[in-house]
Amino acid sequence: MKPVFALAFALHLLSVPLAEADTAEKIVTIYGSLRPEVIARFPQSGDSARRMDDGYSRVGIKGTAELGDDLSGFYKYERRVSANDGEDAGATRGDHNELRQVHAGLSGSFGALSIGRHYGLYYDYIDDELDRHRSHYSDAIVFGDLFVSDALVYRSPEFGGGNFGLLVQFNDVDALGAAVDERIEVAGSYRYNGIALHAGYVNSPTHEGLFGLAASYRYQRLNLVGVYQRIEPVKDAEQTLASLGADVDLTALNSVRLTLTTKTDGSNKDLDQVYLILGGDHQFSEHFMLFVEFFRKSTEVAQANDESALVSGFRFDF
Repeated sequence: MKPVFALAFALHLLSVPLAEADTAEKIVTIYGSLRPEVIARFPQSGDSARRMDDGYSRVGIKGTAELGDDLSGFYKYERRVSANDGEDAGATRGDHNELRQVHAGLSGSFGALSIGRHYGLYYDYIDDELDRHRSHYSDAIVFGDLFVSDALVYRSPEFGGGNFGLLVQFNDVDALGAAVDERIEVAGSYRYNGIALHAGYVNSPTHEGLFGLAASYRYQRLNLVGVYQRIEPVKDAEQTLASLGADVDLTALNSVRLTLTTKTDGSNKDLDQVYLILGGDHQFSEHFMLFVEFFRKSTEVAQANDESALVSGFRFDF
């Protein structure tokens, strides 16, 4: 959506008559998160640098409509926006798609079924425990795909303390017209008295299988989390990831967090990596937060892309 069309659409929403306000609030909800940040980078090779960046800011609209018989229709349109340079190139991720989530679906007592572009199901259940702070760096560590396009997703209702989900990505054909196998993701969770257990599996044409386990435990102001993942890339050696993290709420408004992650490369132990993330947040209100984060990536045998970084910025959610 071009900026001029987005502005026109927003003005149209603001012009909804008061008599329609209740309906409009249900059908259309505007939301977003702006995350400008300043990064000081200290690479293993090359000069140190300071730059402004963006922690994956986004703006979206979403809504639901009651359909009767305990059924609801829902939709979400969420777009990445760039808070640093405003250019399209600054608003894309690894898959070069500025659109984060675009889907519509049906929900009821059976759960929810939707079609479109979604968060990866495996990411939601497994990687999100590692990327739960939405760190600028932590989502570069995980194995799962943050977003999956062309997908059909089913999410079950909560039952007996748990739930599960299934994602199928329809991959059509390749450049030669040969059919490409579907991507399948399945994941589930179980929660009891502050303990959460998650398991997920991905079968994809790009690898022989991705399997992950995650667990977290909440006790008063302390939250502990652990993640284990194993992936077998096509025609490559197995890789594993193990991560331990802790969050501590110092006060109602201040928290600190620490995550230590290791990645092993089955083909070359010299490429085994260690990631350290240490951060702190001050929550001024439910909408506004100040954060500071230290990041360190090191390899068994030093590599040019090893680095340390210090990140600080604001986050405004609406």
